[in-house]
Amino acid sequence: MRDSSGPESGGPLDAGGEMTYRTRFLAASGLWVVAVAAVLYFGIRAFRDRLPDPIASHWGFAGAPDDSTSLASFLIFVPVGWLVLGSAAAGYGARGWRRRRTRAAAGAIIATGALFMIGLAALTVWANLDVAEWRQARSMNWQVIPVLLIAALAGRLGWLAFHRGPDEAAQDADEGPELALKPGQRAVWLASVSSPALRAGGWLVLLAAAAAAVFLPWPIVLAPLLAGAACLALSSARVQIDERGVRVAFGPQRWPSRLIPLAKIDGARVETRRPLEVGGWGYRALPSSTAIMLRGGECLVLRLTSGRDFYISVDHAERGAELINALVTERSAL
Repeated sequence: MRDSSGPESGGPLDAGGEMTYRTRFLAASGLWVVAVAAVLYFGIRAFRDRLPDPIASHWGFAGAPDDSTSLASFLIFVPVGWLVLGSAAAGYGARGWRRRRTRAAAGAIIATGALFMIGLAALTVWANLDVAEWRQARSMNWQVIPVLLIAALAGRLGWLAFHRGPDEAAQDADEGPELALKPGQRAVWLASVSSPALRAGGWLVLLAAAAAAVFLPWPIVLAPLLAGAACLALSSARVQIDERGVRVAFGPQRWPSRLIPLAKIDGARVETRRPLEVGGWGYRALPSSTAIMLRGGECLVLRLTSGRDFYISVDHAERGAELINALVTERSAL
């Protein structure tokens, strides 16, 4: 809980400290975006006299070049494309800079995108270097794999670099509603949620597959039958909260299920979220959060000890948050 006398000087709620940290974040990400754009532009331009015009810009599955673009377009498109991507990621991090996970996700995107764009541009220049015309460009297939691995490593380093500093989300979780439990009292909270759209889509696919089975062989309609059945099985979920943690089970069959132990939960709160804000419908795992979203609206948000948020779209989420915070408090007092 926050001290009613006000935050400590220089803490995460200090106005000067907030502005300084936000300024540092924007400066670091902005300089990185501009520096990478400069490397892309001047790096490609340095080899302009040794490249054909147009140059090979796309390779088929066999590794042979199958499309081209003008050298001027390539010289402009690559840096500008990176500036758009990098600026969007930096803006995302700046908008939610108070949350450590948001800054970390932005750092991961910026680092991954930068190394991927540089690697792809370098491979393109290498493949076209000193050839008479673009159809003679070197083949390219396995060379992309090291670029992807290096980009993934850079993304991890970017996450670690920005996953530090103040985090108001953790404080919000501590200040969430809390239920008063008597010593030795045990409580269980159950709630459910369903997706009418997913249920309707499942029935529609099943009916279409059943109709197609009259005219088509069974092996052909087996895939849509299974897809329809899967949609129906995952169109609803039940959430159970007790002293063990939070369990989410799908469908009337209560499978598959996911248990989040209480020891991995720092606290809970309630937020209103749309599916696209957390990655989409269904089960979504992002660099900074995980979500089980069957509909937009009220969500139970678990603040995990790892720093991630776990979103669960469920009705009457406030009562669930109250019980979780009470159980977390009781556990920390032991």
